[in-house]
Amino acid sequence: MLCIGWQGAHPHNRSVLDLAGHPTNEYVARVWELAIPLPQRPRGAWLVPTVGNVAQMRSLVSVFGPLAEALAQISRESHVDVLVDLGRLGAAGPSTQLWSHADSVLLFTDTTLSALNTLAVGAPVLADELDAIGARHRLAVVPVLGDAKGESHRPYGAREISGITSGIPVLAGVARDGKAAGSRTWGKRGRYPLSVRRLIGAVDQHTRGANEYLAVAGGGA
Repeated sequence: MLCIGWQGAHPHNRSVLDLAGHPTNEYVARVWELAIPLPQRPRGAWLVPTVGNVAQMRSLVSVFGPLAEALAQISRESHVDVLVDLGRLGAAGPSTQLWSHADSVLLFTDTTLSALNTLAVGAPVLADELDAIGARHRLAVVPVLGDAKGESHRPYGAREISGITSGIPVLAGVARDGKAAGSRTWGKRGRYPLSVRRLIGAVDQHTRGANEYLAVAGGGA
């Protein structure tokens, strides 16, 4: 993100590691201090840099729980959509504590055979982890579609993918377009921005459905 937003011109001189030196009741204010405004955006958007390796991730085991609460408070009080990238499946470590306040948990996957094999093994494990905190129905899979490596390497669509996700819903896929994803501005009718808009609508619908299900389940408990 630092490379995409500022073409490498912004120093990577802050991250959530800084939170470890402050009391948890200051996290909301500290997160805003760490947040870097993204340039040339029609609406306000910010980036909070995280850590780059597993060792640093483990050192934040006591930070992620209070950070999840702080981000949820920011979302409620400032009407900000908070997006958290936890990295590769199985490598998130203690940062999975951030799931406790998530409206949706999205698992993005390539559509090559090897990626789908990983999905078939890893998705049920992730679903069980979310089930332990009552959030299984917040999970959905998002395929990254396209034939950048040749059509024969990615012959699978949402219908085929839904057959290996153990009942986890598969949402509208997002188009594979590295150039558009790295651009500061999008055209209105390009394949990538259209797919992102469709995905946003699908995520909104998925979140509403999960909230309704959990409200009914909670009311009957």
